[in-house]
Amino acid sequence: MDAFMLAYPHRRPPGPTAPEDETAHRLKDALAAHGIHAFMARDRGGMLVSLCFGLVAVVKADGIWWHSPRQLRPGIPLYVHRGTVPGAVEALVRDYALLNPAAGTVEGPRGVGPA
Repeated sequence: MDAFMLAYPHRRPPGPTAPEDETAHRLKDALAAHGIHAFMARDRGGMLVSLCFGLVAVVKADGIWWHSPRQLRPGIPLYVHRGTVPGAVEALVRDYALLNPAAGTVEGPRGVGPA
């Protein structure tokens, strides 16, 4: 063992949860209520929430961003921003349905608890 190496590996204490983490978890849970199961990953710019191939939302401190499959005009992509989770979920569900027509209609939000 090298004299300059620590006997035990250095471990950082867990840091406080960033607001982007909490927002990304809320977004993922809200999408799951619509039957869309998303995958989350941390990125340098924020949290990534991947809904499907071609639809990845980036959760940053200033809101939720993604490239929509819709276009402003032919050849001009639409970059979408929403400041709230409910607003983002509404638009992401529509974009998900455009990219996954074989999946049929996307389910409405499911209630929790007995019916």
